Amino acid sequence: MSKRLTQKVDSEVMIRINRRLILQLIRQKHSISRADLVKLTGLAAPTVSRIVDRLVNDEQLVRYGRMGDSSGGRPPVILEFNSKGRHVLGIDLGATLIRGVLADLDAEIEMEVQLPTHTHEGYEAVVDMVVLVVERLLSKRGLDPKTVIGLGIGVAGLLDKAKQTVKFSSGFEWSEKQLKADLEARIKIPLFLENSTRLMALGEKAFGKGHELRNFVVANVGYGIAAGIVVEGQLVHGGGGYAGEFGHMTVDPASEVICLCGRKGCLEALASGRSIGLAARQNAEAARSISTECHVKVDRIDAKIVFEAFQKGNPFAEQICLNAIKWLSMGVANLIHLLDPTHVFIGGGLSLSGEYFWKPLNNEIRKRVLLPNREVEILPAEFKEYATVVGSLAMVLDAILGLEIG
Repeated sequence: MSKRLTQKVDSEVMIRINRRLILQLIRQKHSISRADLVKLTGLAAPTVSRIVDRLVNDEQLVRYGRMGDSSGGRPPVILEFNSKGRHVLGIDLGATLIRGVLADLDAEIEMEVQLPTHTHEGYEAVVDMVVLVVERLLSKRGLDPKTVIGLGIGVAGLLDKAKQTVKFSSGFEWSEKQLKADLEARIKIPLFLENSTRLMALGEKAFGKGHELRNFVVANVGYGIAAGIVVEGQLVHGGGGYAGEFGHMTVDPASEVICLCGRKGCLEALASGRSIGLAARQNAEAARSISTECHVKVDRIDAKIVFEAFQKGNPFAEQICLNAIKWLSMGVANLIHLLDPTHVFIGGGLSLSGEYFWKPLNNEIRKRVLLPNREVEILPAEFKEYATVVGSLAMVLDAILGLEIG
């Protein structure tokens, strides 16, 4: 590389670093003058002015606010982060439901669209539904796509390290799907793809209870089971980008229950929302009693209905739920012993089942962990059913704006 080209690259890198620093300060301080930016950054006043002018006029990420106080002479113009001037989209691509949101640059959700995933119709149908969610989010507000800085999508499954390909997803029954490229061919907005559970952890780190924590785990217990792991303040991706798939650890080698991955004895096959609903439907006596008590058809019985029957005192539902909770407690205890987190946040559909889920789960985990690990706090994930979309918003804000909000 020539000296001149090296200098150019170094200069461009410094411009990006300085821009990020200034933008972070404006956002964190809410309102600040150019003079204070110069003092806090140590940058030359002309450098600060050039970057601020670009953020105001070209990127529209900063706006001029009120006039500041003056100690003599011309009062300073106060700069403010323009969170309402641009937008970001977030999507939680689930096996049964697609939840999409439109938010401002403070990740405040302004509107939401939910549509069925149509997984049973195949991969192309799912892509169509994602595109439709984006179109509806934009059309309902009459937004120009150019005002949207990015789209973050969370999907359950194993993504390659470059976040281009869904290598495998048991919930969707996908393998080697070029999801990012297929969506980018139809959606002309900068697009970022990530594992949905890892996004739950990112959202918790950026905006939730994990904001001040260094070591924690978010366990996603819904249709499937997975974990988002934060160690020393950093999201763990693993060597290939597949870290956190503890739903596929073997917890019962003697089990004959087949997981969607094709193996037997997986935690996900024994403790997920899918497995709870399936266990009830496959037991004719349980299915009939639950159907009668909860006023649903047998083929509509899912984990939510089974927990509802458990709360009503149905003994078959109680047995199914407590058995799943026993296996789940083993998986969570293993995570605690392996990673030594200070907190475990549990989200996903099962976590919304109230005390009939939380009380036995906490009791089982406490019985299974070593004495020092009993200090680990086990709490509900902050954003409940919105955990993945909040994380997707954080991902875009970090990737596009470099705000490092986590």
